[in-house]
Amino acid sequence: MRRLEESAGKQVSTVDRDRTTHFAVLRQIAVALRNLFAPLCEVVIHDFTDLEHSIVCIEGNITGRAVNGAATDLLISKVKSGDTTEDLHDYLTSLPGGRVMKSSTVFLRDENGKAYGAFCVNFEITGFMTFQRTLDAFTATDERTGVTEMLTDDIQTTIHSLVAETLLEMGDSASMMSRDDKIKLVQRLQGKGVFQVKKAVPILADLLGLSRATLYNYLRESRVD
Repeated sequence: MRRLEESAGKQVSTVDRDRTTHFAVLRQIAVALRNLFAPLCEVVIHDFTDLEHSIVCIEGNITGRAVNGAATDLLISKVKSGDTTEDLHDYLTSLPGGRVMKSSTVFLRDENGKAYGAFCVNFEITGFMTFQRTLDAFTATDERTGVTEMLTDDIQTTIHSLVAETLLEMGDSASMMSRDDKIKLVQRLQGKGVFQVKKAVPILADLLGLSRATLYNYLRESRVD
């Protein structure tokens, strides 16, 4: 019996030493993350041995908490239910005054899968969300108009853009088009005013692999249709 007790004592001691080592390494990581993302980052390490005073390390000061502080409602709920088999990533956390954080919680588990602590990273994103709303408002356009425009002073680039746009509308590609498809393409381009440009015929002929005479024939046929 005495040997069993001594063996159990040594086992507990080994577990304690391992956890102490783990917490020490995590403290180093916490310092590194805080320095890297300061002043918007807060890293908190919890020891579930005493949920009322679970915070054993805190780097950064976003939430106003301190060492020996209590576990959050989320952690207490997870520990009580035993729902700690999966870590939590990228969830929103609210702060007083309408501030918002993006948070992740990694549970520290023993060899049996039981959580004995947590490594939590909180990143305040209030300013980024405000900037995003401003940026969205600044870059918003009225898509209902259906208006698009290619701004270039190179007419060949403009015509190439119109052809690519029309092919996309038709769901076709120039290399796979039949004669009738090409006539329809020419008809659509005519409707978009492409042939108001003097150089349109030679440019389109080269682009579609046609002779100028063939393109003129297609243009006449499209007008008849």
